Amino acid sequence: MDVNSGFTAEDELARQGLFIDDIHRLRILDPSVADQTQKLKSECDHFLQTTKNFEKTVDAFKKEARRTAVAVEIEKKRAIGYRLLLDALRKKKEQDQRQLMVEVDRRRLKLEQLRVETDMLQKAEHFHQEIIDHFQMLH
Repeated sequence: MDVNSGFTAEDELARQGLFIDDIHRLRILDPSVADQTQKLKSECDHFLQTTKNFEKTVDAFKKEARRTAVAVEIEKKRAIGYRLLLDALRKKKEQDQRQLMVEVDRRRLKLEQLRVETDMLQKAEHFHQEIIDHFQMLH
């Protein structure tokens, strides 16, 4: 190589598609392209790891969502069961209340009957006593 031409050995190697890196190793790729390639590879690895972490998070979320959905369905069925039970108890209470009111009315009627009967018996007793008193006075 001619010193006056201004080309160095590195320039000649570069012209041939060969390069020397910072630690003086012979490379086929331009060191800046190799650095960019390494940086891109590192970014891709980071992106892949981030994507895997995201997939794990999504899978965990889906699993938790399914578990929660099952729990919600169970609670929903339980709530429906309790509501049906409560409605049945309410109807039973209303029916019992109606039966008690019928029984109260029946007993009131019976009480009134007994009062009338008692009054009649007392009048009859009084009438009989008057007759007895009247016969005793005659004799």
